[in-house]
Amino acid sequence: MGSLTWAIILVAVGLAVVVIELFVPSAGLLGVVAAVLLISGIISAFFHSIEAGAALLLLLVLLLPVLFVALVKVWPSTPIGRRILLGRMREEEVILKGEHYDGLKQLIGETGTAKTKMLPSGIVSIQGKTYDAVSDGFAIEPGQPIKVTAVRTNRIFVQPHDPADDQPTKFEGHDLLGKSLEELGIDPLDSNRS
Repeated sequence: MGSLTWAIILVAVGLAVVVIELFVPSAGLLGVVAAVLLISGIISAFFHSIEAGAALLLLLVLLLPVLFVALVKVWPSTPIGRRILLGRMREEEVILKGEHYDGLKQLIGETGTAKTKMLPSGIVSIQGKTYDAVSDGFAIEPGQPIKVTAVRTNRIFVQPHDPADDQPTKFEGHDLLGKSLEELGIDPLDSNRS
């Protein structure tokens, strides 16, 4: 066999090893083997003639990026690609479920008292029970009223609360859309024009 035949065989086997490297975890060992085979093939082609070596080198320079892009598009759907890349997770895989979490979700909107200083986490008392909570961006002193704003990843988020905010407004419980502007105490826009 001539040096050109060996060059073609080495390059073909090297390209096959590049493809196998993407499907078989080898910690880069197959990549090194592929590089050695490709370089050996190019050197063998140069032993045959400079034109053959240059043509094979040019072919590899053009072919390897195309092969790489094609394999990267296929790789995520391979068994190893699916293991390494998580892909899109379904909602039921991400959202916590269970009796404890549902019980915590029921606390949203409830008020209570901080038992310890919260910078940002601490202990709060809500409905006579104590919970570990996180302040939602505010420092909270012991004894200060709090309100539960959210429950995320089994953590209760609270913020300072003013009990005066719980007082009903004069419009609460009324059908505001059914009232005229005069009944609501709002001057019509036309009255200011002269």
